[in-house]
Amino acid sequence: MENSQPGARPPAHMPVPRWWWVCGATPGARVSALAPTPTEESTEMPLPAADQPIGFAAHIRPLFREMDRKSMSFMFDLWSHDDVSAHAPAILARLRQGTMPCDGAWPADRVDTFARWVDEGAPA
Repeated sequence: MENSQPGARPPAHMPVPRWWWVCGATPGARVSALAPTPTEESTEMPLPAADQPIGFAAHIRPLFREMDRKSMSFMFDLWSHDDVSAHAPAILARLRQGTMPCDGAWPADRVDTFARWVDEGAPA
């Protein structure tokens, strides 16, 4: 209903919400489609260039939002190098399927960055 209101701007490529507990799926748990559009500056991610070394603190941890961290806290900490590297294959599979994070798939460049990090041995 909210997304069909005049002036609504639902996130691009957002799937139909799945109302389940993992995402903290309550009406207030996601950004409203009626909220102002975020600025480009706030949505930019520090993705490394192809010739730049990739690291967890600089490139991987910032991909995960506070909401993502809270959603997965029952299982592991998305802001912990040790936890993410231990679960990297499963996380990558979910990212490629578009089922993580639960409020919409990552853009391909972010998934590719995570895959590169995994392929390079999950450096710190």
